[in-house]
Amino acid sequence: MSAAQMISNEDQGIQLVTRWFDEVWNQGKRESIRDMFPVDSVLHEGSIDVKGPEDFEKFYDGLHEQFSDFSITPEVSFAKGDMVCMRWKAEFKEKGSGHKLQITGMSIVRQKNGKFLEAWQNWDAAGVQAQLAERAATA
Repeated sequence: MSAAQMISNEDQGIQLVTRWFDEVWNQGKRESIRDMFPVDSVLHEGSIDVKGPEDFEKFYDGLHEQFSDFSITPEVSFAKGDMVCMRWKAEFKEKGSGHKLQITGMSIVRQKNGKFLEAWQNWDAAGVQAQLAERAATA
């Protein structure tokens, strides 16, 4: 492999997180969870820890019971060593009403060899609740 073909660890990390949002969320490929989120990985999602692919699949399924048509777009990302930070925006629909919702969030991922080791995620949950309440008030 020539030097021009080699990809840095930082670029690999950004590609992993971008692939995660595209395959798992935008394309709905639930099977990709097990490919990128191994048994010993953990996602710190607000006040809860999601450990391994089985826990993540439950988390994923719970969101898919309430919402559909996910579209997550990376906005800003940077990486250093094995860490990636990505700010993203998401659009999706509430299943019951069909109302469109929008949020922003931030994910920080520690990765190795194209797999998640640990991740920290924060998103605008209060914004979702406000949008749902606003829709309910005008319904």
